[in-house]
Formats: sequence, C-alpha cells, structure tokens
Amino acid sequence: AFVQLSTNRVARTKHFVSGRDQIPEKADVVVIGSGLAGLSCAALLSHCDKSVVVLESHDTPGGAAHSWTRRGFHFESGPSLYSGFSTDRSPNPLKNIFQITGEDCEWITYDRWGTVLPSGKKFAAKIGPEEFGDILLEHGGPDAPAEFEALMKRMKPLSDAAQALTSLALREDPAVVVTLMKYPGELFATLAQGQKLNEPFSNIIKEMDIKNKFVKNWLDMLCFLLQGLPAAGTMNAVIAYMLADWYRPGVTLDFPKGGSGAIVDALIRGVEKKGKSSVHV
Repeated sequence: AFVQLSTNRVARTKHFVSGRDQIPEKADVVVIGSGLAGLSCAALLSHCDKSVVVLESHDTPGGAAHSWTRRGFHFESGPSLYSGFSTDRSPNPLKNIFQITGEDCEWITYDRWGTVLPSGKKFAAKIGPEEFGDILLEHGGPDAPAEFEALMKRMKPLSDAAQALTSLALREDPAVVVTLMKYPGELFATLAQGQKLNEPFSNIIKEMDIKNKFVKNWLDMLCFLLQGLPAAGTMNAVIAYMLADWYRPGVTLDFPKGGSGAIVDALIRGVEKKGKSSVHV
C-alpha cells in the first residue's frame, strides 16, 4: 500500500501515536480507523512482522472506546462491562490478542453491580451462582429459582458450543479449513449446535415456557447490558456465551485501570513494539 498525506496536525493525546507528518510512504497493510477492531487487526499483523500504518481521522485513537480528561475529570465513551480479562484461560478474543502480543492492562475486578427495581428497591447483585438463588427467590417468588435452573440446563449445550472455538480460528477465506481443523472436537461441538446458535432467544423462551416476570426482566437486563437489545431480540449464541461466563463459580467482572484508554494504549503498544508499524491521528 502507498500512503501520502500532507498535513502537520499532531494529536494532543497521552497515547503513543505519531503525527500525520510522520506517515511512512509505504507499508504492507494500511488500516483505516483506530477503533478496537482496527487496532486489534494491526497489532496481530505487526506481531506477524508486517509493517502496518493505522490512520485515524479523529484526534484521539480508540474509536467508540476512547477516554479523555477535562478540568481534572475523567470521561469514558467505551463499554461499561468487561469480563474474561483477569484470568489466563479465557474465551474473550481481545484477551487472546493481549496474550499473543504480550501487552495488557492492569485490571480491577469486582463481583457485584448496583441494581434498582421498578419499585425503587436497591441491592448489590452478585454475579455468579453463589447468591443468585436467594435473589430469585426474594424478588421472583418460589417458582423463579426452578425456572432459571431449568433454563441454565437447557442452555448448557449451547453455552458449551458458543465457547468451544476460539474466534481467532475463524476467517473468511478457504484457509479457514486449516485453522478450524486444529480444533476438531470443538468444531464438532459448534457444528452440532450451529443452527440453534443462530436462532433468536425468543424461541428458547417459548420452548421453556418462561413466565416468571422477574426472570424475564433479568434476562432482558443482561442482554441490554451486552448489546442494547432485549433477550427476545438476541441470538442464542450471545446469551449462551453470557450465561456460561457470568454464572460460573468464582466469576468476576473486570475494568481496566485508567478506563477504556488503557485498552487502547495496550493495543497501540502491540502495534508499535517491533518498530515497523505506527498509528497516526
């Protein structure tokens, strides 16, 4: 790829980025946009000894996941929920990229979130199975725990399939056969549930005849936290992954110390650590 830009605007940011006047004339790959996807792609390519140039039109890298400071106050525009970063064995694809590049953030862990019911009642809900049965019983009534337990059993094969294959084995060219065949058992488990994983979760709700209002509202809340949609509008693959990850014993949620910008910094370090690639805003 060949890149020529004529501007001397240099970003005023804490991130390790070069100004536009320092863009190299040639690179193996040019990535347009410095969001998490673009930076992840560039970091992996750089790790594989490709020279990469990342170009960003904004004055701060990170796309929708950047952070900034004004008058001493820290602001976030990135996700509010992170999980799978504080453990070594994780299906989280971004965690896998950190493991490949050798760059990471400092992670703060927690296991509760503040919850407010429509009645105005407030409580600190613990993720994981340890106390959730008590929450279901108190707020959903005597039928809620059994209904949720039956749902978890129904979702178990889908959850196993959703987490079986690493997303880094997936690609859009014929070589996908080569990468997928490195995981024959996981591939079989995923293919066995392939059609169900792509169906809407509303089908499972009907199949299981879920009627408890608190259970349905709780599932809606979890799905909204993940992708801004109610449970009925969510694919089985998403909610199966979430239920397996958030309701296992000892689970915690994570947050990067320094906010979303710390994730961006770690990815940029991965891009630039070999000295052949650079990020420009």
